[in-house]
Amino acid sequence: MTDKQSPTEIFGSDRMWGLKELPLPDPISWWPQTPGWYVLGGLAVAGLCYLMWRLWMRYQHNAYRREGLTRLDKMTTDPAALKELPLLLKKSALMAGSRQQVANLNGRAWIEWLNETAGDELFSMSDADTFEQLAYAPSDRALLDTTNAEHLIKASKTWMRRHRVTA
Repeated sequence: MTDKQSPTEIFGSDRMWGLKELPLPDPISWWPQTPGWYVLGGLAVAGLCYLMWRLWMRYQHNAYRREGLTRLDKMTTDPAALKELPLLLKKSALMAGSRQQVANLNGRAWIEWLNETAGDELFSMSDADTFEQLAYAPSDRALLDTTNAEHLIKASKTWMRRHRVTA
């Protein structure tokens, strides 16, 4: 304040002189005030942990599908590997279903079970003979024409992606 200015010019009216500024209230806390919110928060965290655990278990359980699809992709590029197709499907079926259900299936019963678990008619009954030829033929012989091989690989990929087995 300089000598030329009076206090009323700086601070306004003379009536304001003895007033004090009111104190501000404490800031409002964002933390919950009642224990019920802590319980609800704990339940939400527990629910999220359970959900993450279930997703992880599903991911682990479906590892055989990912492995099977990878091997099927290799069969597309390497026709000699097509001989492994019946074994690959049987291993995947054993991972998905119970041993009593799957282990003794062969021929037409095997094809019916594959179609039933896929929920669609992916394989024809003539594929049963093709699977037997692939499984028991010498490895140096080319058994399938390109069209039949593509059909089997495509049907196997579709089965691998969508099969559901009930215990």
